[in-house]
Amino acid sequence: MAEIPLPGHVVSRRRDGQHEVLLHRSVAIIGDDKVEIRSARSTVVIPLLGLGISAAIGYWMATAAGGAPIWLFIAALFFLLLAVPVSVMGLVGSIAGADVVVDAKKGSATWQQGYLGMGIGTKELVPFAKIDHLEILIEGDQSDRWHDHSDDLRQFALRLVKVSGKVLPLAQVPVPAYGQTDGMDRVLAVGNAVAILTGSTVQLPEGWKLVEIDTDTGEPVPPRRTPANRAKRARKARR
Repeated sequence: MAEIPLPGHVVSRRRDGQHEVLLHRSVAIIGDDKVEIRSARSTVVIPLLGLGISAAIGYWMATAAGGAPIWLFIAALFFLLLAVPVSVMGLVGSIAGADVVVDAKKGSATWQQGYLGMGIGTKELVPFAKIDHLEILIEGDQSDRWHDHSDDLRQFALRLVKVSGKVLPLAQVPVPAYGQTDGMDRVLAVGNAVAILTGSTVQLPEGWKLVEIDTDTGEPVPPRRTPANRAKRARKARR
């Protein structure tokens, strides 16, 4: 498997040796032969809150000793029957599940079920041979038709395009307009990792071009490179 060059200013190294890129309410986990896009750790808050409320209601039902109306007990029971399994599935999905898995060993990219599916049930399976290319799109960089100025936010989206023309979302990053290069760097880092694993290419938006950067500093590398710093190169998009 080819080495995946990752710029250090947007990629952090995990304790397990894999790399991590923060996205919008999600995180990309990049390994030598697999890229996983998972929900952010903060998504465990809602299922934990659901379990906490369910535990409180269960404690109340156990200690009320018939001191409440029967209809209230029935309503609480129906709530627990719904809230407990949904919260457990959501917790498992937040901790162990993934939304998208690009696996070089299996030779396929898998889009998995969302909240109720715990992030493990297959929703879309794309063999690498069916991938045409990856593309990055930007929203908010066009002049507003009423005020003749660009939006204050930029939405960067990484998408996979199949040979059939079907488009599947991979990742997205919203950033302030002044930080658009950071948004591009994040989706491009994930896009380059997926492209290397799948043998495809990444198409940039109009007006952007690739330059070589030092993966440690994030700064452009001069045209003449020494063998010592050649191994630290990565591709970065610039306007």
